[in-house]
Amino acid sequence: MPATCAVGRLPWPILLAGLLLAAPAAAQQPAPADAPAPQARPAQAQPRPQAQGRSKTSVPPIQIWDARIEGGDLRISGSIRKSNQTVVLDDDISVLSDRRGRFEFRLPYRPATCVAVVKSGEDEREAVIANCAPEGQPGKAGEPGPQGVAGIQGPPGPDGIQGPPGAPGPQGQKGERGEAGPAGAPGPAGPAGPKGEAGPKGETGPKGEAGAKGEAGAKGEAGAKGEAGVKGEAATAAASPFRVVRTQTCPETGCTLACDSGEVVVSAVCLKGGPAQFEAATSATCPAGSGGITGLCAKP
Repeated sequence: MPATCAVGRLPWPILLAGLLLAAPAAAQQPAPADAPAPQARPAQAQPRPQAQGRSKTSVPPIQIWDARIEGGDLRISGSIRKSNQTVVLDDDISVLSDRRGRFEFRLPYRPATCVAVVKSGEDEREAVIANCAPEGQPGKAGEPGPQGVAGIQGPPGPDGIQGPPGAPGPQGQKGERGEAGPAGAPGPAGPAGPKGEAGPKGETGPKGEAGAKGEAGAKGEAGAKGEAGVKGEAATAAASPFRVVRTQTCPETGCTLACDSGEVVVSAVCLKGGPAQFEAATSATCPAGSGGITGLCAKP
């Protein structure tokens, strides 16, 4: 059977693989001088087979796009997987991510080791800072310089806060007694003290002089009628030298008692208002407001 017939029966994948393998070998052979230049054919996009067992590249939870020192500021930018989350730098400085999870630090700060630690929740990663030099070992202390000239004394500072009182000191020796000072003004009278107990009864004092005669008291009520006495013997009738004179009412100007001719006033009593006044041997008067006058007239 002719070879062409056998080729025509091959499956199309094997035919396509043979053409792909023969194309590079034909391209390496020199073309004849008189052969016309091949025309460029448009390349057809071939599907790129994926390798079996190969997975997509995993995205880190914290991505750092830029970490450098520029213009005196530390600049760190990147993104996290969530929005509106707190991103912390070196456990001190924090920012919030935007709605796409992006964040940015920009501040005058330099990590001592030029390696910054970025955290967000449980995620954490380190970032090396560009344009940064870590701190070196401290150098040796230099020799002390010469002592400078003393400056001008400044003004006194404000008074400090008063300290707590100190402990009391030891008691001093007793001093000499000073002179008595002038007597002070008498103080106000104090309140009366409680009533004391009654003292023992004192001895009876000497009898005092008789006082002035007091005013006559008000007329008392008439007493009860007494029993009749024993009948006496008849006496020899004789004229009495005394006569009682009474005035029951007095005008506003006072009362006046007058004896008859040949009689004198022996005594007179005002019923109220004061003592009787003897104006003459034959008359007596009571002051205004008296309730009456009683007198005794007698023949000398």
